[in-house]
Amino acid sequence: MCQQETKLIFLTICLTGLMGVYVQAAVPPGSYQVQIVAADMCCKGCVQKVSGQLYAAPGVMEVSANLENRTVVVTVSQNKGATLEQLWQAVAAGKGGPTQLTTTNATFTLTPAESLDKSQILSATQSHIIVENLSFEGRAQKIANQLYTTDGVVKVSADAPQNTLIVTSQQAISPWALIAAVTKAQERPVAIQGAYGQLSIAWSANKSGITNQQAHQSNNGGIQR
Repeated sequence: MCQQETKLIFLTICLTGLMGVYVQAAVPPGSYQVQIVAADMCCKGCVQKVSGQLYAAPGVMEVSANLENRTVVVTVSQNKGATLEQLWQAVAAGKGGPTQLTTTNATFTLTPAESLDKSQILSATQSHIIVENLSFEGRAQKIANQLYTTDGVVKVSADAPQNTLIVTSQQAISPWALIAAVTKAQERPVAIQGAYGQLSIAWSANKSGITNQQAHQSNNGGIQR
């Protein structure tokens, strides 16, 4: 096993403003921060691997790693930052085992497939998106319109009583791409489920300025493309 160290090591990362920023310290002008829990980061060598991958991401400015709580705080350029997915994947590529990502607006927590009940594990070509109050008139259709612009999506169905959109695709789709589609529709998902497990989203504040299309939709079944 790796020997834990408490020394703080400073590094950098970047991100596009998909969900806002988690601020740990003074943030330089023109940048923002995100915190990632790297559960498998347990030694200085681990930090070097994770930081090396993060610095390779677009627009990464600084990375601060804390071995005691196994977290990295990434300072990101607002002009040319990487996506949240790129930051998450960078930690994964560095063998850091990312389990949680926090911005000022939301916390994303992964429950891997092996920790879920077998009935909750989906195939690689199916995803479930949970959205609060999906039965609100027009909400499912509005989100579906955005989902259909995502590469690979072939069908979107709604299960309004379960507040769930069921997405069928030609290939596996990243949960981050689905989150982006829902937020482009000016809605906020609370969980994305797929073959990888479940990515839960806890929002830090109530959304504002969100409008909903009033187009008719059925509560269940297929949604018009």
